[in-house]
Amino acid sequence: MPSAARRSPHRRWPGRAARTVLLAALLLPLAVLSGGSGSPASAAPSKASLEEQLARLNRQADQLVEEYNQSRLALKRIRTIRDNARQQANGAERDLKGLQTRLGARAAAAYVQGAGNTLAAVLNSEDPASAIDRVQVLELLASQDGDLVDRLALAGQAYDGRRQALAAAERDAAAEVARLDAKKAEVERAADRTRALLRELEARSTAGSRPGPPSASPQPSPPPASGGGGGGGAAAVRYAMAQVGKPYCYGGAGPGCFDCSGLTMRAWQQAGVSLPHSSSAQYGVGRHVSAGELQPGDLIFYYSPISHVSIYIGNGQRVSATHTGDYVRVQSLG
Repeated sequence: MPSAARRSPHRRWPGRAARTVLLAALLLPLAVLSGGSGSPASAAPSKASLEEQLARLNRQADQLVEEYNQSRLALKRIRTIRDNARQQANGAERDLKGLQTRLGARAAAAYVQGAGNTLAAVLNSEDPASAIDRVQVLELLASQDGDLVDRLALAGQAYDGRRQALAAAERDAAAEVARLDAKKAEVERAADRTRALLRELEARSTAGSRPGPPSASPQPSPPPASGGGGGGGAAAVRYAMAQVGKPYCYGGAGPGCFDCSGLTMRAWQQAGVSLPHSSSAQYGVGRHVSAGELQPGDLIFYYSPISHVSIYIGNGQRVSATHTGDYVRVQSLG
């Protein structure tokens, strides 16, 4: 049981699409990922100590999965910046080549005609008005050539700037990929420890003491369409309940397996609401409500910092993608 609980003021999503509630548990600080129980080598850990250690690892894994999902969102943003920078660099390169072509054509024409030809034509003109017109044309051509040179210089600077921005964005993307891979490996290590503890716990438990996959048709029944922000909440609940019994997998968003925010993201997608694949990011999307205002379809958030989310289905029940080694389940609200 958490040592204390805290609820904060919340805000409602536009159009009553969905509402969220924070049940933030002030937990003990997370321990390092260590499988040792602290018991002497001669004394096997008790079932109670294994269950406590497993609960601690599950909380750690929840936080690591949340950080993993946040890294994926950051990587998506960086890749968008990189792609935009590449498009801008390509555009600047096209501008630069176009100006180089135009300036080269002007230089070639001047070379073929000879530098004095146009000036001699002005000086030898017998018609003063025609001479004046030719002078104006020469001035205009000189001005245009100067503009082309200036534009060429600016295009070159723009191209260099875009190339530098592209290189920086690609470096950022590569660094984020490396960080994401390291975080993924950390999550996998936590998941491996959890699975090992589960196997040890199951070996110590009597048959049937640890439940298998829950039924895909749990109680309570889905709420009526009027609950949870109208038909949107009901659609989200129906989808979530249809996933009961499917395995948990970190980073999963269906259809075969889910993590907690992947399940809630897909559930509300059925109602036309787009949510990020991150429990803490989902908490920042909508209007917050108190626990007493919960309606079917509302999202419920756990821990501080937030690292777990479930979807309320009514009658004090929620659907949750739980943790490594377990399944999407119907659980009590607490």
